[in-house]
Amino acid sequence: MSPIPSARAQRCAAASLVLLTLLASASMPALAAAPRDSDDQDKEIVVNGTKLVPVRANDARQTTTISAADLQASPNTNVVEALARIPGISVSATEGLSPSEGNHGGIDGAARGTSNFVSIRGLSGSYNVNLLNGVNAAQGMPYSRNISLGLLPPIGLRQIVVSKTSTADMDGDAVGGTLDFQTPTAHDFGKSLNRIYLQGGFSQLAQDYHAPAASYLGQAEFARQFGADHAFGIYATGYYGKRRFAATQLDFQGGQWGYAVSVGKQGTNPDGFNREDNLILKSANAQFSRGEERRYGGAVSLDWHGAATSLWLKATHARSDIQQQIYQKGIQAGNYPAPVLRPDGLYHNGESDGEYHYWFETAPANSQLSSVQLGGETQLGRLVLRSNSFYSYGLSAAPDHAEITYLAGTANDLNGPFQVSYRNHYPIPLLSAAQLGRLNDNSLFAYQVGSGEYTAATSSAKVYGSKVDAVYALDGLVREIAIGAKFSRSERSSDNVDYSNIDFVPLTSTLSNSTLFTGQVIADKTYYPYTLPTGNAAELTRLAAAAAAAVTLSPDSRYKNVLAGNENVAAGYALARMQWGALEIQPGLRYENTVIHNRFWSKASSAGQVSGFQTNRSANHILLPSLHLVLRSAGAGVFRAAIWRSYSRPAFFQLGGGRTVKRNTDGTFSVTEGNPNLRPMTSTNYDLSWEQSGRVYRVSAAAFYKDMNDYMYDRGTDYRSTPATVTNDTTVSKPTNGGHAHVYGLELDGEFRFRDLPGALSGLGVAGNVTLQRSAARLLDPTTDAVQPMAGVPQTLYNASIFFNPARFETRLSYHFNGRLLSKYKFGTTGGALMSEWTQATSSLDLSAAYVPMPSLRLVATVSNLLDNVSFYRTVGKDAETVPQIVRAGRQAGLSLTYSF
Repeated sequence: MSPIPSARAQRCAAASLVLLTLLASASMPALAAAPRDSDDQDKEIVVNGTKLVPVRANDARQTTTISAADLQASPNTNVVEALARIPGISVSATEGLSPSEGNHGGIDGAARGTSNFVSIRGLSGSYNVNLLNGVNAAQGMPYSRNISLGLLPPIGLRQIVVSKTSTADMDGDAVGGTLDFQTPTAHDFGKSLNRIYLQGGFSQLAQDYHAPAASYLGQAEFARQFGADHAFGIYATGYYGKRRFAATQLDFQGGQWGYAVSVGKQGTNPDGFNREDNLILKSANAQFSRGEERRYGGAVSLDWHGAATSLWLKATHARSDIQQQIYQKGIQAGNYPAPVLRPDGLYHNGESDGEYHYWFETAPANSQLSSVQLGGETQLGRLVLRSNSFYSYGLSAAPDHAEITYLAGTANDLNGPFQVSYRNHYPIPLLSAAQLGRLNDNSLFAYQVGSGEYTAATSSAKVYGSKVDAVYALDGLVREIAIGAKFSRSERSSDNVDYSNIDFVPLTSTLSNSTLFTGQVIADKTYYPYTLPTGNAAELTRLAAAAAAAVTLSPDSRYKNVLAGNENVAAGYALARMQWGALEIQPGLRYENTVIHNRFWSKASSAGQVSGFQTNRSANHILLPSLHLVLRSAGAGVFRAAIWRSYSRPAFFQLGGGRTVKRNTDGTFSVTEGNPNLRPMTSTNYDLSWEQSGRVYRVSAAAFYKDMNDYMYDRGTDYRSTPATVTNDTTVSKPTNGGHAHVYGLELDGEFRFRDLPGALSGLGVAGNVTLQRSAARLLDPTTDAVQPMAGVPQTLYNASIFFNPARFETRLSYHFNGRLLSKYKFGTTGGALMSEWTQATSSLDLSAAYVPMPSLRLVATVSNLLDNVSFYRTVGKDAETVPQIVRAGRQAGLSLTYSF
């Protein structure tokens, strides 16, 4: 079986199910329920415990709501995986746009076996607004405006509202869309609620490798209403859990790939040779990863509903602590070039030998997202006043990272040419029995002096502010006028201290005699039978931290990654709602003013200058008009059209990244620094949609187009762009905006229930959705192709499921496909569109089965990734397979119990 999950058979089967769903849904208007009064159109329809999403008649925006029941209907490790099942949403394990993601945010992050980041209509989380109960969530990541949402479990939420269009009363910095994670209140239930949720599970791959494999999660909920007319309510929930994971990985050493045939020895690609087809791999590193994630948190809601006034206090907290170890044994041949001159003057490149490497590292990660808000609403006749004040804190840290390297001696290297074959997309080094024996002889691997490293990285943010809204009801054409204002302040701080080239084990240490290593596994039982000593991560961290504490860094080394800043955003809006027969018109105008201050370390670039902290200031203001139209037809459904402006501010790092200086071999200097004059990316957005629902079906279609200017993108290794100024012997580079970009797409979604079939078969149903997207961007960089697809935009997404809900049972088989996307641009002599890095398509087939013996008890069994597909697959080149990164995290199984009393 091929490990790559985009196999044709899987795609065809899933696509057929999606098509069947959409055709069945569209062909059944005669079975629609009779038209309902407008007052009833937002009520839930509950059938066998699973609701059909009704037409959102009173919402002018294009939105999708995921209920608490939806979150538990499929095997989701976190809320990100639940979001992946709705149209227009793509998810990833890695951020993809971070300049320092490296392996920690890249392949090692993918090895944790879950998705963490959400893209809406092709735009990464950096272009989204994330809300907790309607207020801004703090953006705690160090190098972007993204938020790692994987710390949120799929429990304890009332619903998630995904808004793909924005009205004037919403934050304007949402080029992609807005995600609002909402927790319950006591008034969402009856007079009281007592509920517990218990979950247990295991990782099959961890179990296969005799690593800790069991997982568990527990949650308790409490809700009460009291006082006259039950005006007062209190809701509280808390959860705690631990998830174990393991993964096999295939990686390549940075820079150890090139052209098989080149101009000059290991030079540039010759004319007439396709770059993708001309690639050669110079290293193959087999890795095994294991670890655990501890998650805990909760939510509290206090609310009071009076005759004309309501007050509420809401607080949320979510924390994730990950401990991860990565073990690698690889063959690296980049230091043994063996080019052969061809008759045409070109060189055929190869490697005459290879080095045996072993590497052990820890990859811890701490994340936190918390919020609190106090708000209220008062109705004074036709006037409704709303206000709230809020605070949110976000943390993204990688503390206590330690690593160490061991090498085989020169006499025990490959001792022959480095050659690979390919099997199921995996590069397999061709090793003789003697070569494999030396690779697996751990006594030959000696500690590499100066290979120890210890880093401590942390980034945090807090955001606080207030907003007020006033809505006045009118008669006639204009039914409602709303105005409002909002002020928020964000404070950011990040630091990354690196202690490299330190020694903290005996210099004569080997893999076989070091006390660091306590066990052994096979790197990959299918492809790489390489023995990997497994180690004591706590001891490695302790030794590395002690060695780092004895080192005194220079100020330039200690503070080079320190960045602090604050951002003040003041906004105001006006919005009208007009009704003309069945047509609703909502024009609006929003104004936002942003001022950002940054403080960063600046390294002296020449004699007479002094290194030290510096500051800069950025400001922008923007008008954001919008127009939303809604046409409601009793027989034909709901039609929506919208046009609105939005924008995205540059990341703090792009604006205020500290100045770094590199002395070149010719004596000149290269300086990189932030650019406070970066412009925000602006977008004019267009949206058309239609939806219809009936007794046994629902169906919807949406088309969108986003026209963007001043495109912001990652240049591959950092945020720097082409040289900005050259003075004497110094070249200064700063990040710059790209040019025009656009993305457009089509979303189809449907569900059909065979309710008219006899007996238990009436519980049968199908559901599915398809998203098709295309994009293009002008990069304005002479070292690569002028026009390329936008980074992070998958061309195809789809979900398909078949479910069966007879009486007290509920079974669902679902398939998710996440299409390939350009993940990183490549620049320079090995750059160009053909050399960009692409994250290839991944998919998962999942199964869940529920049994409800009584209304108060629900039992659920789940298995995710039934076909054991790879979870991450990235290549250099869109269609090439020569230089890959591959992660397989295996199957996950679980059992859960929900009991109310």
